[in-house]
Amino acid sequence: MQYLTLNTFFFAELIIISITLLLFALRLRLRAYEKQTTLKILQTFRKKELPFFYSSGTIKQECFQTFFHLRPHLTLKLERHAMKNLNQAAKKVRFSLKKSPQNLRLQLLDAELSQLLEQKSDFTHLIENMILPVFTPRALKAKYNYLKALNELYQTDMSSASYHLSSALKSYKKLNYLYEEAECYAALGHIYRITGVFDVADTMYREAKKIYTTLNLTAKMAETEAYLGIIEISRENYTEAQKYLKSAADIAQTNNLTKTLADINNRQGLAAFLNQDLKSAEKFYNNALKNGTPQAQAFAAEMLSKIMLKTNRPDKALKYADIALNLNQTLNHRAGIFETLYLKAEIFYLKENYNQAKKILTSLIQEKTPPSTLYYPANAYTMLGLIELKQNNLNKAKTLIKQALDLEHAKNRLKGAAIDYGNLAQIALLEKDEATAKTYLEQALAYAKTIDDQELITTLSLKANPQDILQSQK
Repeated sequence: MQYLTLNTFFFAELIIISITLLLFALRLRLRAYEKQTTLKILQTFRKKELPFFYSSGTIKQECFQTFFHLRPHLTLKLERHAMKNLNQAAKKVRFSLKKSPQNLRLQLLDAELSQLLEQKSDFTHLIENMILPVFTPRALKAKYNYLKALNELYQTDMSSASYHLSSALKSYKKLNYLYEEAECYAALGHIYRITGVFDVADTMYREAKKIYTTLNLTAKMAETEAYLGIIEISRENYTEAQKYLKSAADIAQTNNLTKTLADINNRQGLAAFLNQDLKSAEKFYNNALKNGTPQAQAFAAEMLSKIMLKTNRPDKALKYADIALNLNQTLNHRAGIFETLYLKAEIFYLKENYNQAKKILTSLIQEKTPPSTLYYPANAYTMLGLIELKQNNLNKAKTLIKQALDLEHAKNRLKGAAIDYGNLAQIALLEKDEATAKTYLEQALAYAKTIDDQELITTLSLKANPQDILQSQK
């Protein structure tokens, strides 16, 4: 009896060991298959244009399904389709969501595709209305945190964006999802760059680039190199910026990434524009306008309009502004629409077509300003005030510029306030109130010194008396 018990125990142990060894062997074979499949899929992405959808989790799940001859579920098929064609996949995902609205993976896929396709209003609506179940798998929760952070970045909530990105990054490291790690590093780079912490931003972008280089994703390598150039633009190191941007452009050109190159051309154009090299800037922007995505073309056309304005070609400036406006309207890019309309008002103002300028500016003031826009309502009030000043309507001009000044004070925009005080000084002078004009001019100079705007300080300091004040645009 004892012999049978020992024998039974021995065979039980043998079975457990055999099963363990079998599972270990299967795991090794599965990992080898995953690695082989990942390398094969990465090969198709190495010269793929941005934007593209790539998911380590999708590849991992697809390998598991194929390895064990399981039938892949619909969401997995849609994710794989998204890797091949963003627009087609987005349509199919939205159709599938009508039948399965509670499918979290589908919801996340829909949100991510909206973000990649720059459908910002759709993306914001989707991510803000998404509710995660209590026991959400780690990979899906990480994806949610990453997308939530991108939405918070868009809404300029940097603190929350940083928190959610750090959480996503931690999860992706545990999952060994390299591509998603890099995406988190790149997004953290954006946060630190926007908030002016350039050294940390530089480190984040380099971490991202290191992973993209390991995966040999050339478009992402070029994009990250370009962001290193943008950091130098923010530091006003334009020569250094162009070195990074040239390196990024070379990567894109070598790999025939035409659309990615157009995006980089836009950044090269910006560096040249800010460095007052308008001839080079015009060349870069023309390349982007010719070869870019609609988003890149809209930006290039807007900047070409500004160059035409700076070089005293108002008719061409208006032509490019209309191109930019049409593209932004087609894209439903509200921030771009506001900025381009304000640019058109500037052009009409300089062409002395005051009625058209006033019409645009009044409509802009009446509309709710979208987030993440360079246009600011105070600018519209200032320009309206300058138009009334040109037409010698001093009381109206004073009222409008004081409204602009109130907005500038509310947002602590000292440069705008300094310019408005300068304009109020001119009005006071025209009203023959030199004492008030002097007070306004002194306040303008004090604000200019506070923000250490040397150009504005020089302009205001050189005025021998208030009669020399020039009208300024913010």
